[in-house]
Parts: sequence; C-alpha cells; structure tokens
Amino acid sequence: MLQLKGIKKDYVTAGSTVHALRGVDLHFRKNEFVSILGASGCGKTTLLNIIGGLDHYTEGDLVINGVSTKNYKDRDWDVYRNHRIGFVFQSYNLIPHQTVLGNVELSLTIAGFSKAERRKRAEEALIRVGLKDELYKRPNQLSGGQMQRVAIARALVNDPEILLADEPTGALDTTTSVQIMDLIKEIAGERLVIMVTHNPELAEAYSSRIVRLQDGLVISDSNPYEETEEQKEVREETPKTVTKGKEKAAMSFKTSLGLSANNLWTKKARTAITSVAGSIGIISVCLVLALSNGFNGYILKTQEDMLSYYPLEIMETTLDMESITMNMMASGNKPDLEELGNKAYVNSFLTNIAQGMTVTNNLSDKYLNYLESMDESWYTAIVYDTGMDLLNNLYTEVDMSDDKDAVYSVSTLKTYYTTKLAEQDEKYASLAPMVDYLGAIYGKIPGTTDMSNTTAADYVLSQYDVVGENSRFPTKYNEAVLVLGANNDITDLTLTQLGLLSEDEFLSLFPQMSEETIKKKETEEYKTVDFNDIIGKKYKLYSNDAIYKANEANSEYFFSYTGTKPIGTLSEGEGIDVEISGILRLKEGRSYGCLSSGLYFTEALYNEYQQMNMETELVKELRLQLEKQKSSGEKLGALYKELMEIASTKGDKSPEYFAKFQEITSFMTTGDGKYLMKRMSQNLESYYISAQDNNNNGESSNGGLGGMSMYYLYGDTALRSVGGKDKVNSIKIYTDTFEAKENILAHLDKWNDDHATDELKGEQVKYTDTVGMMMSMVETMLNAITYVLVAFTAISLVVSSVMIGIITYVSVVERTKEIGVLRSLGARKRDIKNLFNAETFIIGLSSGLFGVGITYLISLAVNALLGSLTGIYTLADLPIRSAIIMVCVSVGLTLISGLIPAQAAAKKDPVVALRTE
Repeated sequence: MLQLKGIKKDYVTAGSTVHALRGVDLHFRKNEFVSILGASGCGKTTLLNIIGGLDHYTEGDLVINGVSTKNYKDRDWDVYRNHRIGFVFQSYNLIPHQTVLGNVELSLTIAGFSKAERRKRAEEALIRVGLKDELYKRPNQLSGGQMQRVAIARALVNDPEILLADEPTGALDTTTSVQIMDLIKEIAGERLVIMVTHNPELAEAYSSRIVRLQDGLVISDSNPYEETEEQKEVREETPKTVTKGKEKAAMSFKTSLGLSANNLWTKKARTAITSVAGSIGIISVCLVLALSNGFNGYILKTQEDMLSYYPLEIMETTLDMESITMNMMASGNKPDLEELGNKAYVNSFLTNIAQGMTVTNNLSDKYLNYLESMDESWYTAIVYDTGMDLLNNLYTEVDMSDDKDAVYSVSTLKTYYTTKLAEQDEKYASLAPMVDYLGAIYGKIPGTTDMSNTTAADYVLSQYDVVGENSRFPTKYNEAVLVLGANNDITDLTLTQLGLLSEDEFLSLFPQMSEETIKKKETEEYKTVDFNDIIGKKYKLYSNDAIYKANEANSEYFFSYTGTKPIGTLSEGEGIDVEISGILRLKEGRSYGCLSSGLYFTEALYNEYQQMNMETELVKELRLQLEKQKSSGEKLGALYKELMEIASTKGDKSPEYFAKFQEITSFMTTGDGKYLMKRMSQNLESYYISAQDNNNNGESSNGGLGGMSMYYLYGDTALRSVGGKDKVNSIKIYTDTFEAKENILAHLDKWNDDHATDELKGEQVKYTDTVGMMMSMVETMLNAITYVLVAFTAISLVVSSVMIGIITYVSVVERTKEIGVLRSLGARKRDIKNLFNAETFIIGLSSGLFGVGITYLISLAVNALLGSLTGIYTLADLPIRSAIIMVCVSVGLTLISGLIPAQAAAKKDPVVALRTE
C-alpha cells in the first residue's frame, strides 16, 4: 500500500547542502508494526515526515496505493494527511486552549464531519484509549501518559490507514511507556504503524519489522516486503485512487473563530487591553459622528419647523437665485494676471447679477391646474394671493390723545406713529425708518378657504396653541386671530397699528432719554395687554367706494383717499365686519410656525373682499387709465420706430425726419401723449390717488393726521392692491416634512422638464425654496467640518491598526507549534491564514463594539452637559446605522492589519513549526 522508491531529501542551509536521505527504497504492508531505528541525524524523522506528507522529497517517488505523488498539489497532500495519516508526536503537540475532546475533534472538523458525528467519534476514540472521564479537561490538567493517549486518540479518530509515531514514549516513564506501546501494538493489528525510536528494546519487543537507517540509507530490514506475481497482478488491477469518495480537508471559518476565541480567552488581559487600545480611534470617530448627527438632527428639526415659516413660493415676478449665484461665480472671459500688467480689471459684478436677477413666471390657469393635480398628501395647504392690500381698507377704533373713539385705517395709524416716533429723542428718531422693514402685521390663515371644512384648523393648530379664556379658532369667514410669540410677546408697533394700544400708551414707551427717565423706566413693570381686551376687538374692511372719492375732472389726481372716519362710525358703510375670535401662541418646543406675530384673516375673507371690490368705481377708473397709458405708450413706440427708420434711410437732416419729429413732439404735448409724459416723468409709474387732509365734515383732524397718510398707487400694482385683479400672482405651498417637499419639488420640476423646448420655454416657472437653500449651505458647512474632524481622528485608527498588526504577529509567533499541528492534521495554508484572520476579526469586533458602547455612554454625559447649557439634550446622537458601520470599519481595519502576519503564518513550514518550542 505504500512504496518509497529512491527517496532523496536535501536541505540547503547557509550555502551548503545537507543530504538527509540518500536514496531510500522501502515497501510497506497494509497491516504491520514497523520500527525505524538509527542514530540521531540519520534521517529517521525526515523519512517519517515525508511519509506523512509534512515534508516533500527532493528525488524519487512516494507511491500510495499504486498512485505516484510526483504530481501532488498542496490540496492533495492536505487530504492525504487528513484522511490517510495519523501522527503521534513525542511532545504530544496538543493545543493548550482546547479541551481534550476539542483536540480530538479537530481533525474531524477539518474533514468536514457534522458536529454530532464529530462528538460521537471523538468520544469513542477517547474511551478506547482509556480517557472516558477526562473529556473536558485542558491538556495542562493531564499527566504525560494521558496527553500521549489524547494524541493517539486524535491520530486514530479519522480512521487513518497509516499511523506515524515519532518517539511516542520518549518523554514517558517506563511504566507509562509500556502502556502506550501496548496500545500502539493493538492498533497495528488494524493498520500500518510506522514508529521512529531510539530504543531498540521497545522495537524488538513490539515491532513486527525493524528498519535501520544510517547516514540517510537503509542498512537493514528485518522483514522486507517482497511482492509476488499474484500480488502484483492484483495491485495493477486495483483502481488507482488515493481518495475515497469526495474527501476534503478544509477548516471552516467557524472553526477558526472557535480556535481563535479560545486562544484569546486564555490571554484575557492582553485581549482586553488590545481591544481597548483598538477602540480609541473608533471612539474618536464615533464621537465626531455623534455630534455631527446630533447637530444635523437639531438643524433638520429646526428646518422642518421652518418649512412652515418659509413655504415653497412661486411668484409672478421673482429673483432667480440660482442664476445670480452662477453669474457671481462665473469666471467669464476674465484676463490673466500677466495680461493685465499695471492695469486694474473692471469686473462687471452688477451686470452679472442683473443678467440673472429677475424672472417673470406665467402663472396660467393651465399651470394652476397642474399644481393642484399633485397628491394632496404632499402638502398641508396651498395659499394663493392676488396682491391685494388691506392696510388702507382695514379700519378700527383707537384712543387718541384728544379723541377716545377715533376710527382710523391701519395704514394711517402706521404713518402717524412712525412720524411720532421720529419726533421723539434722537435715539428713537433714528429707528423710525426701520418701521417699514419690520414685516407685514397681517396675513392669511393657511387652509381656511372653506370654513365649513372641519379640518381647516388642523394644520395651524398642529403648530399653535389657542390661549386665553373664550379664545377659539375662527369658525366664520369674517373672524380673525392674533398670533403671539412663544412668550406671549408682540411688538408695540404691531399692537399700536392694530388699535390695541392707545396713543398715550404708545408714547409712554418712549420717554425722553434723560438719566432720570432711564432709571425710572428700569424700575417699571413690563407693559401688558389683557387677553380680554384683544378677544372681541372689532375691525371693518371697507369697500373701495367707501374710502376713495372721485375728484373734480380737472384735478391732478383722479381720486382722494381718507384714512380717518370715512363714514363716521366703525359700523357704518359698505364693507365686512371682522372680529378677533382667538389668540394663538407657538407650541412649546417649536422654533417656527406658519404664522408670524400679527393679525390673521381667513382665506375666505380675502376671496369675499376681492369680489366686493372688483367692480368699484376706483377699480374701473384704474383699468381705464392703465389701458389709456398702454395705448399711448404703444403709439409713441410706433412713432419712434418710424423716426429711426427714416434716420437710417434718409438721414436725420431730411424733411421727412423733421416732420416725423414734429409729429412726436405734438403727440407728447397734447392729449393722451401729454398724459403719458406726465406718468413717465414720475418714474414711469402712474399716480392716481392723493391723501385727503380732512374728515367727512371737511375739518382738519388731529393736527393733520389724514395728511400723514400719503398713499400713492402705481400701475398694475395699484390695480392689484385695491382688489381689481383676481389673477393669481403669488403661491405659497405649505408642507411639514422634507420627504413631502421633495415630492412637491419633483412635481414642479416635471412641469419645467416638460416645457424645456424652445417653443414652451416661456411657460417654465421658477420657484423659491428658501429652506432648501439654507439647508444646503448649513449641511455643506457641517459636512465639511465633520470630514475634517473625521480625517484627524482617523489617524488614531491607523495607529490602532498598526498596533493590532504587531499583536497579531506576536500571536503567530506564540502559536507556531499550533500551526504545525493543524498542518499535520490536514489543514490547508488558507485555513492557517483564516485562523489568524479570525483572531483579528474577533479583536476588531470587540474593539468596535466596545468603542461604540463607550461612545453611547459619553454621549449621555455630553447631552446632559450641553442640555443644561443650551436646553437641547440631543446634540450627541450616534445613529444605529453609523454605529454598525463603525463596527464594520473596526473589523475591516483589523483584518487588513492582520493580513501580513496571517500570510506569514500560512507560509510556515509545518516541520519547522512542529519543532518550535
């Protein structure tokens, strides 16, 4: 079954060649006990290693069951060792971190047996060698004889055809040696046993055949095998195969994990220190990610609130911020520095901005229908505006210094109190011009077009609380709400314009700034307005015909406006009575809402009021004058075009040119042409209305209060502001999630994509996504900071990886003998590599898990600290996804760091590895 034909083995060391075997010819029977004797250095162990496939011959051939091994590959030798050979070593070579049962099971594991089968066969093998009660002990808990019995059980468990024993009794006492030899002799009755020994007495007593070696040559053989012709014929007719069925020798990664885990557990302290050291980089990066995510989360939450405060806007005329940004960043045809020399280049900054500044959108009925076709679940409300202004038409009662029941328009009150503010101390006077920039004091309540809809209030009330006794959300179209800040605050100017502060109360807020008044002011209690004085407050929206009166035909202005007592009392005259039904305050925890501080009316009220004013006398006159101005402008344009044509064909000195010029001059100084020139001289705008400086009785009121309200109306804007044009010129789309907003943006972009051709490009509509622009800038900045910090902290990851690579190399050195044992049991080079990859995997996993766990603990402390300072308790928040990624990064880096040591372990010579102490 086993033939050695001319086996030679040479070793090259330090430039010289050592001939360990010089040509060995031996044939072995299937069942016999062969002892190989000889002096030290004669080649006994080398011969045994070649037979066992641990070492390879230089010349000759090893024939197994009639098959030459000259063309064997590594895989064939691994299978051969695992299934055909069983090794028993002098020093036992048990793996110390495995139990007795685990050591015996190992070769079965490499052979691919199931767990149940491994356990059964290993227990049977251990029982056979007399170790039934020692299954779960560690090797260091056994005697020498017991350890050798474990080694024999390990060698037999895979039912090998050949048992190789290298000085099996060399480390045992006489009594134990006899026991072991009796066991080996018993085994020799079942298979071929080849034993190397220095003890001729043992060989004589137990062997059936003794082979003596000297200087790498066989010098005697007590029972040589000589093949008969009949045996030769049988051998030649027998199928030449070494493997039985689909035999394999491969250690699973699970087994590698188990071996490595046991090894690491025996070195718990070092493993723990290594894991902690490896986790430092993970902790650093995780903390950066936690803070970045926490800040991002807070910003996103704030921005989701801002989605209400800054809805998507579509304006008839708007600024194209994208084009402006591109023009600012565009390099254009700027010259190089070398070209300029000693000259300064004039950068056309303003021109670049102006080129992309204004965009006119065509908000056609077709586009509005497309807008409303989107999924209703995406938006919470769509608010349409026509440009109508309520300030001049909204009146209320207010206590003035000399009139306790005065009735004024909101615009008149604003003008009056702005003037009063300018009359105060110089420090207050400088603030007067800022009043116009404080924002509108009134607006629409989103979602209130149909007041019969019971869900009309849901969107607003999801952001605001109704506060105050008898306070409620509007249930009728002519009810309004006053919106306060989060601390029940609202500006003095807003309250005054809305008639909720008297003139005396307003002026008392601005004393002369002497040291005495300042000191007195500091000791006064803060000013408040009782909710009961707000709820039930009445207003009236007068129609245009009630407040705008036509002037004489020869008057410079067509209409006059009065901002004080248009009828006499608030309840008289054509219009809509309005009453404050409730007070709203932003919910706790929210930073923004869809309504800012001020007075808010229902959309239904706006629609009703618009229809009331569409055919008023003022609106009719405005339409007429605008049409006249348009036709006059077109005529003047045509005349001018003719003039230019004459100049180009006949010259500007020709009679025809002079005649046309005279015609244009005549047109501009008479009739409609004169009217047009007058409007053009007033900045191309059309003034139609003057302020009236008296009340209904023709008497001056409040020292010229009415005269303070200088209100002018311009062109198409004038028509819109007085409710004379119901075509939509502004749209606000409210939503409460970024996902919904993205769906809306996709819907809007689809319209533009569908109208991208040259013929349809004019129908494209630009929208303004304020939150999107802000979020993009903030996220870019935060991400840039995060990337920089991660890059710095990642240095510690590199250091940790290098350290783990060193630790893995140390482990390779410590486990060198284990490598030899595993190779002798049939483990592949890849299995050895996996063994150490598994070790680095465990270290990387434990480092990652430890680092993530510590990060979460630190995050709790950071949140508690920052929360006490800022009131925000989620500024450090490591997402589960990021935690998993960082654990994977830890594992990946440790695997990479262990590749070189693992590769070195796989390349170790198993014979050398077994000799390592």
